[in-house]
Amino acid sequence: LARFHERIRISGELVDEDRLIALIEACEAANGPEPITFFEVTTAAALLAFAEEPADYTLLEVGLGGRLDATNVVARPRLTVITPVSIDHQQYLGETLAEIAFEKAGILKRGVPCVVGPQQAAAWDVIVEQADTVGAPLIAEGQDWQVWEEYGRLAFQDMTGLLDLPRPALIGAHQVSNAGAALA
Repeated sequence: LARFHERIRISGELVDEDRLIALIEACEAANGPEPITFFEVTTAAALLAFAEEPADYTLLEVGLGGRLDATNVVARPRLTVITPVSIDHQQYLGETLAEIAFEKAGILKRGVPCVVGPQQAAAWDVIVEQADTVGAPLIAEGQDWQVWEEYGRLAFQDMTGLLDLPRPALIGAHQVSNAGAALA
């Protein structure tokens, strides 16, 4: 992120300064004297902005985790996505890959499909267990869909066929897998 405003986009446009200030002030007023983190007030402001301008869909990205994340207030999303789980934010999410995967799998909801990117075995086992516990169907890379880079392009294949697409413009090898999760 280069600017704070990039956190909230509506119809492809960044929220403007005056509106952002009004949204944050409204959320802080509603919160009253209770403690609130930077991420929580920003998430509340984004959700308020989205509520004021309904859309066909809303893409809401979690912060650190899933289970206790401020974005996890959406009771029944249409879809959830878990990209590759790795050792990160250990002070908040746990020491082991399995502990971190448990926190990330907290976004799983009963009956809501979850697209799952490639996972190490320890993370995959936890995600499957949590999906079984809550009744969330999984759509997994390597099982239900595949994605790879070939000749500088993105190839995506699922049961409906093969797509030959431009490679994502974002840098990093992981962007190919992320794009595959978006297509799945």
